[in-house]
Amino acid sequence: MKPDAHLSPETPVDPPAGYREDLDRVVPLSDGTAIRIRPIVPDDIERLRNAFAASDAETIRRRFLTGAPPTGDKRLRYLVEIDYSTRLALLGLDLDGNSVGIARYEGSRGSRTAEVAIAVDLAWRRRRIATVLLEALEGPALESGFLRFEAIYAPDNRGAADLFEGLGYTGRHLDEGLVYVVKALP
Repeated sequence: MKPDAHLSPETPVDPPAGYREDLDRVVPLSDGTAIRIRPIVPDDIERLRNAFAASDAETIRRRFLTGAPPTGDKRLRYLVEIDYSTRLALLGLDLDGNSVGIARYEGSRGSRTAEVAIAVDLAWRRRRIATVLLEALEGPALESGFLRFEAIYAPDNRGAADLFEGLGYTGRHLDEGLVYVVKALP
């Protein structure tokens, strides 16, 4: 994720139905800096496109478990057009409005488990942004009826393993070359 300050960091003027203004806040990090967390909106499509274009190959492989991010308009629209209930994505922004990370959960009606995913800009790693973003998803997920998060990552992704273990994800098992962990939500 790279600079995109030309895109407004402000709360959307005309937010989509279901937009969660209560999730828009500034959070201090352990190193004394702060980030803004807010729900993604359809107007963030270019922000997301730019972040994928600027990401290094290893970040893309580890986030999408492939060598290519979703770049087509249909897939990008799917990622930014969410219902804020069964599908929620939170952006992490520096205070100038530049993207520094994103976390999301995806579930389905009737399911009690939602899958989580996270990506943090290389320059912003090791500052607990992933932790802050994933923890910020927990309350809304519970409100939406989810009782568990599931995460999937590549076995060589030591950063993801440490992150999820530190957040209380358990049940680590390998299936078809991928690691699966789950967390019961508080």
